[in-house]
Amino acid sequence: MSTPLAPVAMPRFITDDEVAGALSFGAVCAAIEQAFESLAHGRAAIKPRLRSECAGAKLSSMGALWPDAKLAGEKVYTTVGGRFGFVFNLFDLEAGTPLAVMQADELTRVRTAALTALAVSRGAAATRKLAVFGAGVQGRSHVEALVRALPFDRVDVVDVSDVSAWCARASRQFEVGIRQCGTLAALHEADVVVTVTRSKQPLFDGELLKPGAFVAAVGTSLPDGRELDDATLRRAGQIVVEWKPQSCVEAGEIVLGRTAGAIDDARVVDLVELFSGRARWRTRDDEIVVFKSVGVGLTDLAAASLVWRELGAAAS
Repeated sequence: MSTPLAPVAMPRFITDDEVAGALSFGAVCAAIEQAFESLAHGRAAIKPRLRSECAGAKLSSMGALWPDAKLAGEKVYTTVGGRFGFVFNLFDLEAGTPLAVMQADELTRVRTAALTALAVSRGAAATRKLAVFGAGVQGRSHVEALVRALPFDRVDVVDVSDVSAWCARASRQFEVGIRQCGTLAALHEADVVVTVTRSKQPLFDGELLKPGAFVAAVGTSLPDGRELDDATLRRAGQIVVEWKPQSCVEAGEIVLGRTAGAIDDARVVDLVELFSGRARWRTRDDEIVVFKSVGVGLTDLAAASLVWRELGAAAS
């Protein structure tokens, strides 16, 4: 007589509202740092993004394994009419079982800005003035994450739409001077410049950047588009990416910059090299540093681990 199989617990479904309630920029920033420490020492692995396209719609996926946290996961999402729909599948590496399916719009929003905040905190020479290009969902998230994490006393926002009312509200909320202005005014004396747009063309002349500026380009992960021009890339003493196997084929700044001769491989380093101690964020305070982010599955998993730590533990 055969032994009946033990019942398998159904994965928990976690909504975006629950994800939002479980995450903060600071906690996600710390989790991402821990995850990349693990990756740098061979205790995590990244599954690169895979995209499929048909009839104008895209289906993409990317993931990671993080044995130090006993978790693995994969984000799957559609792109239809320029809109994204994200879910994240979380797995227990000890039992080899699925734990949860999460709506992942909030997961993506928070982990993206948290990673930029981590990069700025490590690589910026000064954090007095912040310039942000793009005031959509990610642009606003970046303003919040950066002013909460670092002592900026002024934020200039550049956007094609009138976002002055939001700037005024954010200024009161975060108790930092935030205004909408033009490109020249925003770049003047900016210590940190963040681009979070859907532009496929460079947003400004890199010759306008002050010596020592830290530039984070976040808006695109496609090899045929870029927010930064050749002047910015040529002036950069260091160009930091998340993970070379994925970043160097996806990031337009890298792909197109190499083609134009604006980038040489000796100046491109990734977070694995930085967190393993094989490279430094900068060598001089007057050196321009570029951080190019395309998004990798390990940052999603780091954020998802916090959601599960709070909501999964509460349910058990």
